[in-house]
Amino acid sequence: MSTPPPLPAAAAPDRAALETPADPSAAADRLRRFELVFLLVVATEYWARALPKWNDLGGFYLGALATATAACVLAGSRPARRPGFALLAATQAAVVWQEFPATGNHAYLELAFCLLALLLDPFAPPPAGAADARLYLRAVRWMVCVVFFYGGVQKLVHGYWWQGQYLAYSLANESFRDLLRFLLPAGEVARLAALTGRVGDGPYLLTTPLARLVSIGVCVAEIALAPLLAWQRTRPVALVAALLFLLAIEIPAREVFFGLVFANAVLLFARTDLHRRFVPAVALLLALLLLVRLGVLPEVVFY
Repeated sequence: MSTPPPLPAAAAPDRAALETPADPSAAADRLRRFELVFLLVVATEYWARALPKWNDLGGFYLGALATATAACVLAGSRPARRPGFALLAATQAAVVWQEFPATGNHAYLELAFCLLALLLDPFAPPPAGAADARLYLRAVRWMVCVVFFYGGVQKLVHGYWWQGQYLAYSLANESFRDLLRFLLPAGEVARLAALTGRVGDGPYLLTTPLARLVSIGVCVAEIALAPLLAWQRTRPVALVAALLFLLAIEIPAREVFFGLVFANAVLLFARTDLHRRFVPAVALLLALLLLVRLGVLPEVVFY
């Protein structure tokens, strides 16, 4: 019997096909929903920050609120998408500059996503649109890996997590206290909660091995998630772990907007389009948060 001919090169698994949906239109639809969630979160964040200070807002913040809102509306429509993201990027950059050095870390990430959306057009006719969709998806994924890895490295380098110093200091915050009380004796929780941050207070240390293990585990988990998400074989498990990790971090931190922006990006690691369900869920949550800010619903700390 003759040896069967080898498979043609085209039949071999294509790494690019494994990275992005095979159908360019499917990739574009997925990225469109990613952008929709991002715009909803950013617009709501501007309003959620402005409403409690409405009577004291200066001209700069009133202008930023108006331009950011208009930019999100424009970017949400396909014909004006790029002008909208250009206006949103300019507004976000102005706010970052105005609030520096007290600018929230996630504001820089939001600005980076704005610039990425401005530079790439996954909705253009092929082949340009398909190439931009592939680059867009991979860029967001790499940004997620960089944020996880760099965040973990910074925690290790600065050293405030080795003996739980940061978590011990955060115990003054009621939301962190509710979480950490399961890791510490009641007397230790009371001691740390009574500290006021004045010179001479302390020591800000977690005394139990389990609490210190959790503190160090946060750093290790952040660093480990980057390669686990990047490697296709471990990606499904890493995706679930990353979302659970985000949930565990953001619930006590009450950083809803960063959590939603980052989870929105993490979901792009999924093999299926999870954004179909994520969009309505996020829209409902953001509507509820605005109702809280307007006083219609009971007050909840979320920012």
